Amino acid sequence: MKLAWVALVLIGYTAFAIHRVMPRLPERIPTGFNFQGYPTAWSSPETLWLLLAVQVAVTALLLAVPAIGRRAPKLVSLGRKRLSDYPPEARERILPLLEDMSGWMAVLFCLFFSLLIRDLIRAALNPGERPSLWPLLAFAAGMIGVILYYLRCIHRVGKERILSSASRPVPRG
Repeated sequence: MKLAWVALVLIGYTAFAIHRVMPRLPERIPTGFNFQGYPTAWSSPETLWLLLAVQVAVTALLLAVPAIGRRAPKLVSLGRKRLSDYPPEARERILPLLEDMSGWMAVLFCLFFSLLIRDLIRAALNPGERPSLWPLLAFAAGMIGVILYYLRCIHRVGKERILSSASRPVPRG
């Protein structure tokens, strides 16, 4: 759960940045951009608080996945399998991996939203300055990397259990 603290710090940073800059923002801020970085949508500055709420809600959901897995393993999908498809002893080995995966996903999501909100603030305070595309690309690459890595580890744990139970000699009676 150390990664949860990193996510909370990023949420705190975002809230502080919004609170600090809110009095200086114009009545309308750019909230949508085309691929060249030019604004295509405008909204009130309070939209930043809504984005912070989304950041908090998604982070809470991501960090809750391991707890959901412990209480209702049928609700947790791990690619082609659900957590409930694994035997209980394999689930016990999978849950720490699931907790790490959820923590990294929460941190990546919080970092992305912090950078997104920072870019929106910068674009609002400096008209003509275009937001950067790299946070979106880094977020996508990071999420794909985390998901693929941990799903591979999780399925390896599941296979180890299946293979070790299949190689045990069958008692003859």
